[in-house]
Amino acid sequence: MPSKTLEPLSFRLDLRAPERRRILVTLECGRDTLVAGLADGEATLFLPTWTPGSYLIREYARHLSAVTAADAHTGVAIPCQKVSKNRFRLTLPGQVRRIRVTYQVYAHELSVRTADVTPEHAYWNHACVLLWPLGQRDCKARITLLLPAGWQLATSLSRIDGPAAHRDEIVLSANDLDHAMDSPCLAGVFTRLDWLLRGVPHSVILEGLNGVCAPASFLDDLTAILERASDVFGGQLPYASYQFHCLFTESGHGGLEHADSTTLLAARTAMRPGKGYQQFLSLCAHEFFHVWNVKRMRPRELWDYDYEVENYTPMLWLAEGFTAYYDDLLCLRAGVISRSDYLALLAKSIGTVFGSMGRFKQSLADSSFDAWIRLYRPDENTRNSTQNYYVNGSIAALVLDLMIRQATDGGASLDDALRILYRTTFLAGRGYTHADVVAALSEAARRDMATTVDSLVRGSLDPELRPLLLSFGIELTNRDRDRPYLGLAFADDSTRISFVNDDGPALAAGLAPGDEILGLDGIRVQSASWSEVFGTIAAVGRSLRVLIASRGRILERVVTPTEPPVGTIGLEVLDAAPEPAVRLRRQWLDWPDRSSRKSAPGPGPSPVTLPGSGEQPTSGTRPE
Repeated sequence: MPSKTLEPLSFRLDLRAPERRRILVTLECGRDTLVAGLADGEATLFLPTWTPGSYLIREYARHLSAVTAADAHTGVAIPCQKVSKNRFRLTLPGQVRRIRVTYQVYAHELSVRTADVTPEHAYWNHACVLLWPLGQRDCKARITLLLPAGWQLATSLSRIDGPAAHRDEIVLSANDLDHAMDSPCLAGVFTRLDWLLRGVPHSVILEGLNGVCAPASFLDDLTAILERASDVFGGQLPYASYQFHCLFTESGHGGLEHADSTTLLAARTAMRPGKGYQQFLSLCAHEFFHVWNVKRMRPRELWDYDYEVENYTPMLWLAEGFTAYYDDLLCLRAGVISRSDYLALLAKSIGTVFGSMGRFKQSLADSSFDAWIRLYRPDENTRNSTQNYYVNGSIAALVLDLMIRQATDGGASLDDALRILYRTTFLAGRGYTHADVVAALSEAARRDMATTVDSLVRGSLDPELRPLLLSFGIELTNRDRDRPYLGLAFADDSTRISFVNDDGPALAAGLAPGDEILGLDGIRVQSASWSEVFGTIAAVGRSLRVLIASRGRILERVVTPTEPPVGTIGLEVLDAAPEPAVRLRRQWLDWPDRSSRKSAPGPGPSPVTLPGSGEQPTSGTRPE
């Protein structure tokens, strides 16, 4: 017999009093929806503990309050017991056919993964908000929003407002649990830019700029990046529409990917032409690249998310590291940064990796697996004991890209390997394994890459970059090796030590995280004067008397600066390099000027009104 079609869950989110910084939630559904497949008479609701893409248990249930249940027809209370940190069990009397659950969500955390409600805006991920029936992963949901008058809404969820809908209500539809969790909402008064890219609707929502104007080239810059990203995977866009939710505030920088949208958090000053703007474009590139790499093609362990516990995988060096390699590279290909800018960014990443001793103590695969307890919970010893699968993974991707190009005489690149992996795993309806990755890289390189991959991600990350880059006509330099080095770092705006490098002079002298340096050789130092004083009196091999405050005591240590293990890394283009090296370099780094590049098929980035969207672009939506 065919299974009975379940009634969709009906959620109602009331945000009409945003000054209270709370979302009032009502869930209403039939008995069959709650208990299908379970023991009749009991049902369990759960709230996710984390948001996919941000690998840390966040404990969203700590913001829930006043969870109650009742018979939706009579209003008689139904027993509702909290049975774990994020689960609530309902005991349903036999006569109850329809259930109503109400609760509040405190929403005052402005990040890309949480919920934030103010008199000016509301942003939320449904992982923070929707209590979902256990065992009903495939159940559809109808989400009704009540917003303050005059507010707009941006979300990738479909609107299903019928002719009988109240004017102050917006009704959305989610296909299932995964769809709901992957579709955040942004409401308020904002600027929206709508345009078609290769025939597909795209939108950028700019919220919180407070009069700051985006550069005139913003939409063209972004469009060029999106085109280059889609080219990596063959040029097709795998979604029906796409949105950028851009949250601007005083400071901050981060993003979170979704299948049909992304949320970006940035400082308002990022919209001023310069370094900050380039970093924002790189962030856009990074999160958009996740459309393919993570939201579709992803590790086997993340194929079906478990929203209540850690989802361990050793493959984040590819999911995030490869994406980190491509973000700046896509900006280069799009013509929004120059070759010299790109090489400077790459040199900085190489310097970061070379200066991290944790790469000798933990592999990239293990750092991926440990993301839940290390990357998002850094402490004073993190840099000594682990490696960052973002930046370190990007250098692994660099090595693999250059090796594929070298092995095929420029006939293939990492782009080809990613296309192969996408075709053989995601399009085949499954997540990838380490063996799948090795097979795709080997096919692209036309040689066995297993040993190379294992050396990069399962052992110490210590690639021979200098000869590899020389084969592309680029010299890796290491300057400033004669400057005095202590092997420590300070907390922001202080001389309080936050980190001491293993095997460095500071460690040998007994300096520890938490110590505050008060003076050097009898000279008072503060955060503002540290660099000038240290640069004046410190020298390699010359001992310094260091006055410190340590756990309430004033002590003196003697430290002898050494040469730094890594100086300032630079990448210099060798104009006189052999012709084969120059050819490889051009294929890697030289892309046609954007003004002369033929656009891919499809309309350009002229702003349009999306038919049936129910939302109109605000006046002046083209950034000036």
